[in-house]
Amino acid sequence: MKRSNSTTRKHRASEKVYVPTDARDNQYIIAEMPLTDELIKLVVGEVNLNAKKPYHKFYQKLAKLAFDITEECGIDHANFIANKRLVRVRNSPEQQVLHTAQQSFFFYNPKQNSTFKGYFDGEIRSNKVKFLFLATGEHLRTASGAFHEKVFNAVKILSERIGLQPGELKVRDHQHLTYDIFAKEKGNKATSTHSFREISARYLQQGVELDENHTSITYAVVSIPMTRRLLKGTEIDYDSAEPFEALYQKIGDAFANASQKSNLQHIAMIANGMSPIVRYEANQETIINGDIISLGFNPDNESGNSVMHWEGDKLVDTIRLVYFAKSADETHNTYGKFVNQVTQSIGTLAQDLNWKKDKDYMLMRLNQQVIRRV
Repeated sequence: MKRSNSTTRKHRASEKVYVPTDARDNQYIIAEMPLTDELIKLVVGEVNLNAKKPYHKFYQKLAKLAFDITEECGIDHANFIANKRLVRVRNSPEQQVLHTAQQSFFFYNPKQNSTFKGYFDGEIRSNKVKFLFLATGEHLRTASGAFHEKVFNAVKILSERIGLQPGELKVRDHQHLTYDIFAKEKGNKATSTHSFREISARYLQQGVELDENHTSITYAVVSIPMTRRLLKGTEIDYDSAEPFEALYQKIGDAFANASQKSNLQHIAMIANGMSPIVRYEANQETIINGDIISLGFNPDNESGNSVMHWEGDKLVDTIRLVYFAKSADETHNTYGKFVNQVTQSIGTLAQDLNWKKDKDYMLMRLNQQVIRRV
């Protein structure tokens, strides 16, 4: 029997990630398309703009069509959304939907979720229509490929019944794994092993093959609460117009230095009260629109990119650090080494900030996305 040499074994060991057993897993898929005049004609023909709710019939008919197909395909949990808001999904013990002026937050428990609802206002023409599918069950990761295939087939049927041209519907598959990086220091020593295979490679292993035209991104967001300890570690002049500038500069410098030591070149620090969204984008633009900050990222861009956004006059509840995985970070079809680099970098940062690992958390959310056209 051929044995791996010690160098290979060490290399493979660096690709294994030991995750706390209480990590939270979730998967959701968003299918979306622009709300065009052509789409309205295909669904209801004309709309009466003089009516009190001119788009109500259109939304209702499209939602019913989508829900009928969803049931035909054996999908239990779906939502129809046409409200001009960004959709965000989070794992939570309590099922609820909260709306801000620009965002809709769907909190759901993958083990016991039941949503089958439309969110729209017939008086307002949305810019897009979206279909949100939520994965449920005990073993989301091992069943993720089957769920993706079921949803993709349903969306394909929907596109055909509406009469859309190929490529008009975009499907974005999101998968998160969330855990406290310092769970072990708090006494939770039980772990499970992950290698974090790229989604299409994992799906292929599960018997689901994606077409070559898909794109994918992997990134990690680490949330750091604004503890009293952080404030005490910096001299803050409350009479200044920007009293927290020195605090953010100190954390930003420590973040950049720790990232450099762990060879992480694509990073972002957000300390302006916004929770970032990440999009696959060739030009890597950062766009701020109201309470939304969008970070464009191109995994094929080898040159480093550092984005820092904070407001020196605002004390935020949470600082968010984003680490982007380049295509080159995928080794042997896994992102395990990248995740370990992030963990190592956070360990260095925690030491520099005198973080109390046994008391305070730093929450890691590893995000993997795959985007396809229908």
